[in-house]
Amino acid sequence: GKMKFHRAAVALLISTLAWTRCNSSEGTKGRLPLHPSPSSEDLLLPVTNDFVNLDKIEELRNASRVTLPGPCSHLEAFSGFIPVDSNRSTFLFFLHIKAENDSRQKPLLLWLQGGVGESSLHGQFLENGPLGIDASGKLYRRRHSLLNNFNIIYLDQPAGAGYSFDKNGNYPTTLDQATTHGIRFLRRFLRMFEEYRDRDFFIAGESYGARSAIGLAQRMLTRKPTEKFPLRLRGVMLGAGFVFPLLEMINSAKYLYCSSLLDEQGRVSFDMQFRKIKYMATVRNFTAAAEQLRQTVFDMHPAGQKSWFELLTGFENHGSIVKPVTPREVHKYREYANSEEFKKRLHVDVSRTLDATRAELAMKLAAGEFFAKRTSTLVHVLNNVRVLFYTAQLDSVFPASKMERLFNKLSWRGSAIFMDAARKPWYQTATHNAPKVLLGYEKVAGAVMYNTVLFGGHQISLDQSAAVSDLYARFLKFTSTPPPRKCEESMNPC
Repeated sequence: GKMKFHRAAVALLISTLAWTRCNSSEGTKGRLPLHPSPSSEDLLLPVTNDFVNLDKIEELRNASRVTLPGPCSHLEAFSGFIPVDSNRSTFLFFLHIKAENDSRQKPLLLWLQGGVGESSLHGQFLENGPLGIDASGKLYRRRHSLLNNFNIIYLDQPAGAGYSFDKNGNYPTTLDQATTHGIRFLRRFLRMFEEYRDRDFFIAGESYGARSAIGLAQRMLTRKPTEKFPLRLRGVMLGAGFVFPLLEMINSAKYLYCSSLLDEQGRVSFDMQFRKIKYMATVRNFTAAAEQLRQTVFDMHPAGQKSWFELLTGFENHGSIVKPVTPREVHKYREYANSEEFKKRLHVDVSRTLDATRAELAMKLAAGEFFAKRTSTLVHVLNNVRVLFYTAQLDSVFPASKMERLFNKLSWRGSAIFMDAARKPWYQTATHNAPKVLLGYEKVAGAVMYNTVLFGGHQISLDQSAAVSDLYARFLKFTSTPPPRKCEESMNPC
């Protein structure tokens, strides 16, 4: 461990002082490599400011270039670690993939994984990226990737998630801290990738990633006029989002009872665990509440231990009421994304382990952030930018009916028309004379699209990847239509 951090510190020092990188595979010192080449060390990019000259920017871009494996080797991609704190100990890992066609005409999408602390590579491989992995570990090209409509940044956030790290183990304990890192990341990313300045920008996240998304969106929307931010925020996508007070969302005892995963006795027992958590949070013992939460529902336990959810239902996987075990492709993804060959491709030190500090980060956030209310943040975002809010029919973590009830209770600019709007079936975007395929249900009101995805569990994009891609394409069209007239969204007659 010490050696690794020493090496990282040396690499950072060299790069910061002289804009150089010691590239082990080239055996040269004092300059960044001109062509992408596999390396067994972290590519720690230097701190940048607005006065960096263009030659240096070009050098950094070239250093971060990567060649994706087989089916996607022709795509233009970049990855590395960007520092996001003032003392250069916190680094966020990113993978940026450019759209294959008309990249310059397409918006930029920031994908934030949930989990808490799951790597965004999970989204790339298993949900919406161009490079898929199947249950046998075979890599393939995903036809319905979000890359068809967007240039994508996959960001491991907060620090401690995926491959992102802090040298001193100081991980964010609140949304505000993580948001500050996220904004700093974007500023520094945009200095390297200037072609995205003033580009249409979307932020997407599922589960805890949705909480991260509203934090970033609000920060972008409330910045001072003097703080220029060279992106045009056009929309925010929130899937099965951890955006309501946790204690109002998390108790799924009734839903599990209605779907026969619990009997009456099990329902009472499971419900009792949530009552304990609620009591601990009420007396502000958040550390104990977080630990009780872990024991009740988290899939993160010392070997041999089971959560209450698993003990009562027999389900090892907590996410969907029809998936008792983690799908095989998830194991294959973890194996591959953690392999030396892949880490070298993406400029990650081979001694790093994917998601190594995830449990530690999750417990810090559970105590510091999980019981905080972020409803006003959500309302601010709903009032100021287009939002796609989607839930999953088979979600055993945040049941869709609960999410709908909580959304209906919100007071925002369009809540009156939302209550009156009709829910309609949503069908797959048809090609030629293809038969109709029902993907879910949709309600449109003002600047909000509210969808429920059929047959999806808590990890909606894993379970219903093609449906979510269809949904994002619909939302992209929705954001390019003129905004609704103000009087339509107000309670008073015009």
